[in-house]
Amino acid sequence: MMAVTALSLPSMTMLNKVVKVKLLAIFAGVVTIGIIIIGYIFNAFSHLLY
Repeated sequence: MMAVTALSLPSMTMLNKVVKVKLLAIFAGVVTIGIIIIGYIFNAFSHLLY
């Protein structure tokens, strides 16, 4: 759900008007890696909820 907001096409289009392409690519990479890591962390501790 976080990836839909952070990495959506309208969001990238608006950011592209404000920042350079290299910074936009770094942002997309950091957000993607961060969301994947957070997903793994939540999955690792999901057994505690049941």
